This record gives sequence, C-alpha cells and structure tokens, in this order.
Amino acid sequence: MRQKTLQIFLIVALALIIMSFAFANTLTFTTQSATGDLSFIKNFGLGMITLAGILICVMTGVYMIPREVERKTIYTILSKPVNRWEFILGKIIGCWLTLAAAVGLMGVIFVLIVTVKALLLSGSNAASSTAVAAGLKDAAGAQIQVFDINMVYGVILAYLQSALLSSVIIMFSVIVTPTVNFFLGIGVYIIGSLITIIETLKNTATDLSPVIKFLYNVFYMIIPNFDLYNVTNTLLHPNANPVTWGYIGYLFIYSLFYSLMATLIAIIVFYNKEV
Repeated sequence: MRQKTLQIFLIVALALIIMSFAFANTLTFTTQSATGDLSFIKNFGLGMITLAGILICVMTGVYMIPREVERKTIYTILSKPVNRWEFILGKIIGCWLTLAAAVGLMGVIFVLIVTVKALLLSGSNAASSTAVAAGLKDAAGAQIQVFDINMVYGVILAYLQSALLSSVIIMFSVIVTPTVNFFLGIGVYIIGSLITIIETLKNTATDLSPVIKFLYNVFYMIIPNFDLYNVTNTLLHPNANPVTWGYIGYLFIYSLFYSLMATLIAIIVFYNKEV
C-alpha cells in the first residue's frame, strides 16, 4: 500500500477500533451492562471495518488505471508480452490483495479486542478451557461468548463487499474519468444498500406502470445487492436467525459472479480503447 493517504486512513481506522475498548467504558450509554459494553465494541468495530474497506477500495480503484495512463507507465507495460486482459485482471487482483491486507489486519485486531474485552468481563475464571468453550456470564447473569465466530463472519462479509465494489470501480475506471468514477462508485454502493427498501416500496405501490417495473427489474439485476452484506444486527443477536458458513459461501459466489462480470466488461472496453 504505497499511497500515504491510504496508510494514514488505515492507521486512523485501526486507532478507532482500538479506542473503542476505552469508549465502551467512558460513554454513558454503554455502561448500563457488561454485555452492552461488549455489543458497543462489536457494533463500532464492524462498522469501522466496513467503512474503511469501502473507502480504501474507492480511493484505490478510482485512480489505479488512470494513474498508469497519466504517468505513461501503461505504454511500457503493454509494450511487453502482456495482454490487455492480463493487465486488467492484475489490477483487480492487486486491489483485492490490498483490501485483504487492510481488512485482514483490522479484523485480527478487532477480534482480539473483542476477545480480551469478553475475558475481562467474564472474570478471573475466563481463561479456563471449560469457560471458554461454554461461554461465560457477567455479574448480571447475561451470557458472554469469549470467542464470537460471528465477528469473524462480519470481517469476511466486509471484505467480500469491498472486493466486489472494487471490481465495479475498476470497471468504471476504463470508461469514465476518476471524478465521475468516484461518484458512480459511491452511488452504486448506496443504491445497492437500499435495494431491499426499494424492492419493498415497488411491491407496495399499486400505480406503477409496467415499463417502470420492467426498468426496475433490469436495474435490480444489474446493481449488486449490497444490503445482503449488511447483517450486523443478526451478527450481534444471532439467536433468532444466525449467519452460517453456508450464507458466507453464498455471498462469496455472489461476489465472485458480479466481480467476474465487471472484469469481463472492463476487459472488453479496454481492448477497444485507444491508450
């Protein structure tokens, strides 16, 4: 990660995740119970990892290919025995690896903080293997899970949606300018996050014309549904409808499919573009 802006942003995100440990003890609305403190850390940490992943993929993807053109390094690369599809694929994989390193680092620190907080809340017996396996209780009798696999799920989902969005942004980067790409990328993410709400409004509306419904259905198929990754409440309260590895696998395939489609479009456009 060569860009100083990304390095600074990653450091700030990591600092905020670590500081959430202290926030839980100082903010008045988090001191009502031990489990409330732990829920605050989980909610804040997952939100920060998701936000950081989205911003990193936007800041990386928007300028990744235009910077090569501006510096004219793309001519040196393409003059070698490197196909254009290999160039695009390499950029996308490079962005995925950058995200994996950033989200992975934040995820490891986040899970460690959650585990340490749970151990501190559970008391002096929290380190025993029996207590860790069974989960512990705070002074109020509320159940405390020392190692919460749902937090690992949350980190994985944050990475998957960031990787998917990065593919879409790199696709836009071979079509439009960086400024337009920035707003398109943010717009796709916002609309994709609201798709479930828009779908509900469409189903409840009775006066929509068939043309509008058709256009919406086409739009629904094209825009990735980022709301599928927004399961923070389910992760924090998994008893009703727990997230499983099957759901993670489904979203992995979903992300891979849309990423491959975006990559294919980027390759086709790049092959027909004069550089």
